[in-house]
Amino acid sequence: MYQRFAIPLLGLFLSVSFGWPALAETVLERIERTGVLRAGVRTDAVPFGYLDDEGEIAGYAVDLIELIHSQLEEELSRSLELDLTVVTLGDRFEAVQNGNLDLVCEAASVTIEREAKVDFSIPFFTTGIQLLVRSEDRDRLDPTRVSETQLEPVTAGQVTVGFLESTTTDDDFRSIYPEATWEALPDRAEGVRRLQAGELDGIAGDGILLLGELWRQGQDFDAFPLVPRQPVTFEDYGCILPLNSREWGRVVNSTITSPENTALWNQWFDSERGRFPYQKFSSNPE
Repeated sequence: MYQRFAIPLLGLFLSVSFGWPALAETVLERIERTGVLRAGVRTDAVPFGYLDDEGEIAGYAVDLIELIHSQLEEELSRSLELDLTVVTLGDRFEAVQNGNLDLVCEAASVTIEREAKVDFSIPFFTTGIQLLVRSEDRDRLDPTRVSETQLEPVTAGQVTVGFLESTTTDDDFRSIYPEATWEALPDRAEGVRRLQAGELDGIAGDGILLLGELWRQGQDFDAFPLVPRQPVTFEDYGCILPLNSREWGRVVNSTITSPENTALWNQWFDSERGRFPYQKFSSNPE
């Protein structure tokens, strides 16, 4: 009698047991298990990520990742390998979504659309979309100028603006010059070259990144001003994290708000003593 029920009961046990979904491993659990923090940076986003004169990856975002790595080692009470991977505008979000990277820190703007696919840390930098122009075109192309120096009517073919695809600039800045000729650029370096040669009237993008490319090339900032002076939009940069990674986000956010990061930020961006002095902007200007 008991033998008759043995096989059916065993089959029921196996079907129920193997039917249970395995508990998903969190980001922190995976890092602790493997001993590796996998992070992504860009090399075309000066001053957040770029190649220095020795060909080494440098930038504020690189230093921030190293600080996160250090803070995580302290929290987990163990040494961890830091595996840095170069990402691009085209694959930076996918690399986190598909689980290949634990975070990406670069010049990624936080948007509602992007937050449906990934999580973001709290902002570590605020900039905004502006237009890089030649000094002689400062007034002509400044959309905030009025009276006698008011922006000239723009008709097709009069003004050519360069921009990078897969950025917020394409959506948020085109309406300023709806009839301008817009040309996609492979990178900001090419944009600056073409602007200097007179092939472009301006380059639209985040002000800090446009200045960063000038800085990298050793160009004169006075020869290529940003207009308007106050950005048209405000872009908050945050580190890209896997969706629903609350505890991992807590570690990253606590690092961003730490005194150590405040000191690091000032080393790079302090308006008087920073390696890359920059005017702070507020989304609620007085």
